Amino acid sequence: MTQRWHVLGVGAIGGLFACRLQGAGADVTLLTRDSTAPPRQLMLKRRQPRTHTFAQQSVLFGDAQTATGGSIEQLLVCTKAWAVEDAIRSVAPRLSEDSTVVLLCNGMGLAESVAPLIGQATLVLGSTTSGCRRTPEGELILSGEGSTQLGAFDQSIPPPIWLPDWQRGVPDCKWEPDIRSVLLAKVAINAVINPLTAIHGVRNGDLFAPSLREITAQVIEEVQRLLLAAGELEIAATLPHRVRAVCEMTAKNHSSMRVDMESGKQTEIDAIVGWLLTTLVADPPDTPKLLELYDAVKTRSNDV
Repeated sequence: MTQRWHVLGVGAIGGLFACRLQGAGADVTLLTRDSTAPPRQLMLKRRQPRTHTFAQQSVLFGDAQTATGGSIEQLLVCTKAWAVEDAIRSVAPRLSEDSTVVLLCNGMGLAESVAPLIGQATLVLGSTTSGCRRTPEGELILSGEGSTQLGAFDQSIPPPIWLPDWQRGVPDCKWEPDIRSVLLAKVAINAVINPLTAIHGVRNGDLFAPSLREITAQVIEEVQRLLLAAGELEIAATLPHRVRAVCEMTAKNHSSMRVDMESGKQTEIDAIVGWLLTTLVADPPDTPKLLELYDAVKTRSNDV
């Protein structure tokens, strides 16, 4: 049986996964703010470039009353963290108790805000290390296949019947019963790399250069302090190694936060650093450098 997927948020990652799912045999429809803005065709450039053609539907973010276009069986959401709630509201009337919503977005706290908006639909959370950027012409430049982990918000829910389709199209795709720990570990890494690269205007690999090595170590230590206060001992212990590994694997990359800030766009600082500072533990320890970075990004970006 052909799986039908709608993809909401067709940037680099959304476009990449739309191509991957279509390549695995799924029927994929792109949901966009303006049906004439993104191309119906996306070219995924890898060893053998391939052009994918998609059906496309227009949605108006934040206005659930105008949602049209028929029911949605499976919805993949790849918007920026700050746009997730409005994106879900735009299609909520098209969801049913048989629908699945997959959040493949950066940050924490998103599931808790989305769950009340989708009724009885199943909520699945995801994390990917795939690297991709999208050119203004709609070309998707793949920089790393990466791995992808999925898991249900309600941990009692078993792996879905559509998982094999993902595993055919998405490299190294696994079902993770404890998806929260996966997401928390990723947020901890991003809380170090993203604001530092954004404020200092450097590539990921530069964080371990002599000029930034000390401040990078300090931010790692402060994030560890928050994790330890929350009882997340393993994530805290492995954080220095994971940060260095990511910086080495993506040494020439620009973080999404740096790109957003330098482009005058809203960043995901609240869903990453803001969440760690205010939500992870009720009585957080002092983290002056992390707070300084948070304030600096908020001041210098288009965040509200």
